[in-house]
Amino acid sequence: MTPVDTVPPRVTQAARRARTRGALLAAARALFAEKGFAATGREEIAEQAGVTRGALYHHFASKTEVAAAVVAELEAELVDRVVRAAAAGEGVRDQLHRGCRAYMDACADPSMARILADAPAVLGMEACRALDAESCVPLLEEVFARCAAEGIEVLGDPAVVASLLLGLLNEAAALIAATPHDAALRARVADTVDSFLTRLFG
Repeated sequence: MTPVDTVPPRVTQAARRARTRGALLAAARALFAEKGFAATGREEIAEQAGVTRGALYHHFASKTEVAAAVVAELEAELVDRVVRAAAAGEGVRDQLHRGCRAYMDACADPSMARILADAPAVLGMEACRALDAESCVPLLEEVFARCAAEGIEVLGDPAVVASLLLGLLNEAAALIAATPHDAALRARVADTVDSFLTRLFG
């Protein structure tokens, strides 16, 4: 073996930046979930991530920017959970129920509940709606297209119905996230949403 063979590959600057950003987001997510946004300081995030304050400021100009990145990461995870849960269903009705249940279950997850509950106050309602529109509305519109293919009538404009249904789910999620350990409330909310879906889609 030559000396060259024993030299570890060099980490590119882009890889270092991605690793630092990932560490900052993981630290912020853990702290936001445990303490909430208001009680978490930027210096605390940097310390838990094992980086300097300068590294934090290089990636994020403000704590709100950190929160926005964390929420966007959670939104992507929520979509993945919903899609995987729905895929186990048989027929579009069953898939819709399963997907909505998975969404509400995720909102009771301690690693998500407090962050999701804080998000509207931290980022603003419009920013939260924009994230939802980007990640969730297309999924619902796809479901409605499949409803038509299976002969299930969707009343009204599908794009409007998607936004209204997402509003219902977000309110349900907010109720659950506010008290994630209240299993009885969680069951009542989930059962009510199921009833709405059954009435809407038969």
